[in-house]
Amino acid sequence: MNIGVIGIGFVGAVTAAVLADQGNSIIALDIDSDKIARFNSGDIPIFEPGLKELILKNKKNLKFTADYKMLRGTEIIFVAVPTPNLNGKINLDYVYRAISSIKSINNDAIIVIKSTVIPGTGSKIKDEFNVNIVSNPEFLREGNAIEDTLHPDRVIIGGEEEYAEKVANVWKFTNSPILITTRENAELIKYASNSFLATKISFINEIANLCEKIPNADVETVAKGMGYDRRIGPLFLKAGIGYGGSCLPKDTEAFIKYAEELGEEIKIIKAARNVNEERIERIIKIMENKIGKIGGLRILQMGISFKENTNDVRESQALKLYYALIKKGANVIVFDPVSKIEGIRYCESIKACLNSIDAIVVATEWPEFKILEDMDLKIPVIDGRRILNPEKFEKYAGIGRHYGD
Repeated sequence: MNIGVIGIGFVGAVTAAVLADQGNSIIALDIDSDKIARFNSGDIPIFEPGLKELILKNKKNLKFTADYKMLRGTEIIFVAVPTPNLNGKINLDYVYRAISSIKSINNDAIIVIKSTVIPGTGSKIKDEFNVNIVSNPEFLREGNAIEDTLHPDRVIIGGEEEYAEKVANVWKFTNSPILITTRENAELIKYASNSFLATKISFINEIANLCEKIPNADVETVAKGMGYDRRIGPLFLKAGIGYGGSCLPKDTEAFIKYAEELGEEIKIIKAARNVNEERIERIIKIMENKIGKIGGLRILQMGISFKENTNDVRESQALKLYYALIKKGANVIVFDPVSKIEGIRYCESIKACLNSIDAIVVATEWPEFKILEDMDLKIPVIDGRRILNPEKFEKYAGIGRHYGD
């Protein structure tokens, strides 16, 4: 098929690359001409395992452009533009601009909204622009996005059956369950799913708080025992310094505001958000309990991205921790395998920093950080992501582990 993808960020780039690899002819459009130039030169600006290789492999089927006229003749156009929050509420300006631009050059295409939008958005667009609109939310995990696109748990499609079936045909190669429903249900499924995952993370972090006060308690074991129950499952029961990234913080906040506009209060999701906002203060308290006053100490922070296998620092709890430590008066140096931010002092390797620091804090769950276990460290190690073996360190403190251990 001839397919367009608008918005070549994380979701759009992965969607375009995977669909091109399935033999479709893809026009990938973004209004950022500098970004398009980088994609065309093979300098992929998004770090996602396997993405660069997949794009380069499918150069014949995949064209990057900033010109909307290139979308003429496309049968289906996926819209994957940002939907940032503005004062807590979702901002749909980028979505509406994309729809308006599409309508001016191709009024026959099926427009598929992959961007996260509040329920009712697709139907409102249909009424306002008189276009064929379908909702097809994404459920990708950064660091695992290609696999999630090839083999999703489910494909959700909302819209009139005539158009929804055509979009379903695009995704039949996944052999995943396909649910065709209303646009409103599809839009709501996205928000409900992300909010539930955020709640699950905050729940286990609350249990971690208890474990820190109970002798011989460890949240890792508690979570493992819970996860054996098929009704609960082990995923997203990983205690740490909280969730971040471009989805969960933004979507929970927007969902709360949307519910308030309907006259409803979603109390559980508000509680999950509030717990997450307290996580940085919690890790600071653990550090102070283990190493004393932080001001003036030289601290090596392991990781700045919001999770492993990505350079994304949007709403990164690790980045928030960095600034919190700086505010406390600490001298912080960062080691991160891929993420670099101007103004932050980095070390090129872990070993290069060990002679000049007073403590280490693990802030991102990169597997490479387990090398710390083999370094015979005498300084305090604060494990904010619970990826290290406590037995390997003389002075260890971890999230969800009794302070006295």
